[in-house]
Amino acid sequence: MPLVITSIVTSTAFQDASPSGTSGITVTKRLVANAPLSLLASVDVGNLKAAAYGNVLDGFAGYDDSVILGRLRLRSTQLVAVPGSEGCVFDAIGRFDGLYVWCFVPTLGGALHLPVETDIDATPRSVLAFRSAPSSPTADLNSTADIGGTPLDFGGKPIMVAVPQQTMRISLIIDSTRFTLTSVFDRIASHSGKWNASAFVNWGTNTVFCESASISHIRDEYYRVTYLFRSDYWNGCEQQPKIDVWGKHELDANGSAKTVLWRSVAFGTIDHNLIFNEQPNPTVAKQWAKEGSFITFP
Repeated sequence: MPLVITSIVTSTAFQDASPSGTSGITVTKRLVANAPLSLLASVDVGNLKAAAYGNVLDGFAGYDDSVILGRLRLRSTQLVAVPGSEGCVFDAIGRFDGLYVWCFVPTLGGALHLPVETDIDATPRSVLAFRSAPSSPTADLNSTADIGGTPLDFGGKPIMVAVPQQTMRISLIIDSTRFTLTSVFDRIASHSGKWNASAFVNWGTNTVFCESASISHIRDEYYRVTYLFRSDYWNGCEQQPKIDVWGKHELDANGSAKTVLWRSVAFGTIDHNLIFNEQPNPTVAKQWAKEGSFITFP
């Protein structure tokens, strides 16, 4: 007689959480077999799992961002033999969850999104300066004319000053079943060491630099990619005085550097908004990074 296992749902519990939590559903089933089974036998356990919920990481209700249960996956299965049933009755508890959060976005309606996190630091960088209040430098600038401003040095010796900076970390969750890590690696390689070719978050064109990026594993299919962006009052430039044939600073009548130039390494540009393309909805993710919450969209 072939093995037959019937499955009956006895209870369900759903948890809807904010972006800081984890949404999921717990399903309890009663399994009844027409022959004795043992949880100590691999074949029997496999048959019970298949009858209950399937394999770990199987989807609960397909893969659809437009429904609340659309991205839940089986994370754990617990099988308990019912005492006195002679190995024919088992209780099964299955836990389905995911890091997606159901967001009701004004003008777009409800959908599943992955949380976006940002944090900002405003620690200045220390540099040697020859002039105060000089001309405003641009990214990748190597000027040929004096930058102007008020001399700070004497005898060609600069002073240490603090140049204002803002550092923003944008942390995104990647679902590797939708976008492989290969695409994320390529993204990081393309954006690291580049200025923004278009307006990005709170910055105008060519004013923020992608300094670094990192990937870390959260769990199962989920990874976190964190980008570090830095804006700088001098746009990464430094002040460099002209020198004479002897390698000494050319001085004016007051003993200060005669001609001071802006110097920087030319890194090039890219549209940093493309980092949101690995999100369920890039437009919402971009606004989330800018405003701090999907509630404020658009």
